[in-house]
Amino acid sequence: MARLYIKLTILILFSFNSVFAEISYKEILDNPTDLELNLNYAKQQEKAGNFKLTIATLERLNILYPSNSDIKLYLLSILIKMDSKVKVELMIQTMLNDPNTTDETRVLIAELLSNDQIVEQNQKWFSYIDLTYTQTREDNISAITKTKKLLQDDVSIPFPVVDDHLIVDNDKIHTKGSSLTFGKNFDNTSSIYFNFGLDINSQNKKATGDSEIISGSTSYFKVLGNHYISPYVYYSRPNYKRLEDYNTKGVGFNNTYVVNEKNNVNYGISYSNTSYDQTITFDAADDKNFENYSSNIRYNYNFSPTTQLSSKLILNKIDSSKNYDSYDSEGINFSISQIIKYGTLKIQTTYLENTYDAKDTFISSTIDRKDESLVSTISLSGQLNQIVPFAKKMNEDDSIFYSLKFKHSDVSSNILNYDVDRKFLSLGLTKRINLNEIF
Repeated sequence: MARLYIKLTILILFSFNSVFAEISYKEILDNPTDLELNLNYAKQQEKAGNFKLTIATLERLNILYPSNSDIKLYLLSILIKMDSKVKVELMIQTMLNDPNTTDETRVLIAELLSNDQIVEQNQKWFSYIDLTYTQTREDNISAITKTKKLLQDDVSIPFPVVDDHLIVDNDKIHTKGSSLTFGKNFDNTSSIYFNFGLDINSQNKKATGDSEIISGSTSYFKVLGNHYISPYVYYSRPNYKRLEDYNTKGVGFNNTYVVNEKNNVNYGISYSNTSYDQTITFDAADDKNFENYSSNIRYNYNFSPTTQLSSKLILNKIDSSKNYDSYDSEGINFSISQIIKYGTLKIQTTYLENTYDAKDTFISSTIDRKDESLVSTISLSGQLNQIVPFAKKMNEDDSIFYSLKFKHSDVSSNILNYDVDRKFLSLGLTKRINLNEIF
């Protein structure tokens, strides 16, 4: 059986030229027809012991790519591993009667039938821990304005002088994080996920901004025909150094509708409430409380098994305790994703227009604030082995992932205080520990 699975793996690898990058649950929701992405996700779930989710992914791919015998063969091997006799018989009959089934595939089917070592691994529960370290360099962490001036009472004043302590231009942010994810596969079409995380952020120079962030979330996944539905809830509680603390509670709903092999539409709505802690030091912190109503719709086009083009329309409504912090946001996002030898390369840009409800009279009693922002990012992510070949010695189980990202944020505002240009460069490493393999 081991020799057979090695053959199957080699066959699938060469057939699809797979690049095994870490595939997130959100990526699958957004790209349910992407062959390469979903195949890698199926392998990832198989490795984690989530066989029912592996089967659900492969069955969807088998419907989308009915002439691809490699997908059928991979699905057959998992069905045998699950001891799903009825589905095995149906799959074998379908493949043997298919004129597109090659002689090599028929030989592998015969080996499967002659091998009576059926592995019974029906793990409905799955769990893993992610340990992450990220370093980000920002060239304008204190949001120094482009003109180096501020507006106060309709009068232009100089921006405070850089002192490498309170007002800082460039700085490095170090994030050490850990998260526990566990869930259950109810059947081939539904599952539930729970996540709990802790991030510790520290800065080299700036006196304010260090924080510990506790977070948690729950999401449910369900397939209904061509709809891939996921409602979710989340909670976040940052603890900041020398700044106000707050907590955010939110709920949302996401759905991807598969039109056909090349086209799918993703849309979502969400609501969150952010409440600040009022203390003796920050006696007016609760004046910053706000609610966020968000909606978006995205169109995805699978140009090829390794390339996807996307565009997204964005609508947000922020209701704050202070009217001058409330605003409507409208915008659009474009992105392209390409699986390459070294991982998944993604380039995207987002344009937003924010129109505020009221004037901030402390800054200006005559100007109605309006911002325009253009945020562009380029990222590369995947397994560490893909960019550092000798890392295979310490990463034999392919459980260490990397991420590289450059982001440029250019905000143009009719009020000097918010006219800011910033650049970010991040490098991250994640080690995943599969608890199913330990216990």
